[in-house]
Amino acid sequence: MKRKIFTIATLFVAAAISVAVVSCQKDNETPEENVVAKSVNNESKELLNRIYAFQELKDNINSGKRSGESMTLEELRDDIDLTFNYEHSQHALPCSNATLDTFYVSMPKVDANGNVSAADAIATYNAFEAGLESLMASVDDDMNLAKNFSIKFPEEGTRSGNEIEVVFTRATEEERYPWYAPFEEGDDYKWGKNLGHCSGVSEITDAADELTKLFQFKPGSSIISPYKIVYVEYTAFDFYGGEGNYDDLVYYDGEHSSDVDYWLFAEFGEFEEEPCIMYYELNHYYNNINNVCVRPNAPLHNDPVTGRPYIECIVNDIEDVVTKNTGTLGGQPSVFAKFHTLKVTYGYLLHGDSNSN
Repeated sequence: MKRKIFTIATLFVAAAISVAVVSCQKDNETPEENVVAKSVNNESKELLNRIYAFQELKDNINSGKRSGESMTLEELRDDIDLTFNYEHSQHALPCSNATLDTFYVSMPKVDANGNVSAADAIATYNAFEAGLESLMASVDDDMNLAKNFSIKFPEEGTRSGNEIEVVFTRATEEERYPWYAPFEEGDDYKWGKNLGHCSGVSEITDAADELTKLFQFKPGSSIISPYKIVYVEYTAFDFYGGEGNYDDLVYYDGEHSSDVDYWLFAEFGEFEEEPCIMYYELNHYYNNINNVCVRPNAPLHNDPVTGRPYIECIVNDIEDVVTKNTGTLGGQPSVFAKFHTLKVTYGYLLHGDSNSN
């Protein structure tokens, strides 16, 4: 998917200021209980930190920096498992015609204490990447999606004592995500402003509200609280000025479903009557939002400033005078526009037993 994101400097400042850290304890919660509850999330944070540390070590070693570090064979196994799947497993992409495939990597040198030097550890990781690249370059069956790597270090005294076995799923990537149609014939709504149903039925709702309902967070029973929240707003076209001062929006330009001009609703010019969004168009916008933002591998699934993951989003209806960007800023005409923006909530979720307090 083609991706183009413009981030204005003010967005970085606004995003940094808008981070809300949930740090207050409940009235009946002791500090010890608070620590226990938060520790449920600590394991995933620690694993991510291990990945980041190994990536930093890899970058340093590959750039020629020396390191006196070493690690046990078990630490190396875990670091490679975590990092290789993190960097190379395309686990979130839909696939078909799946099969298992295998490649082998030579064991690194282990010293008398059972440790592996940092240089040998990274050389082994580089060999993993080279092995996968070589195997995937040789396939001619269109099954070129790789995911879910099982990494098996050899047991001492076995015939394969000098090789690491890597088994993974190799499959054909589906060209499109499954199509969902939550809106049915007759589910036609005015674009915004709580103008209701296109049929004239009196309802305090509109197309933006109906889309928003489908993207509200649905907490599971184990989720206690969100924390480190940040908000980012996206629009489907690049524009400047406007009474609403939308200069700090992040703009996404990518593929979108047919029958709509943008991945979010946008119309320009003079309006004799309020635009109506038909049910099939709403289904396109619903699927576009999923593919652009909601799915784990979507280009906007993570906040571009902090990297925090998607939690939920709100579709806002906006009308304003805007200056459309067609390549240069000078001399561009201002036009009246009615459009939707996508305000996304990013952050983390604290898991635990809500009845433990």
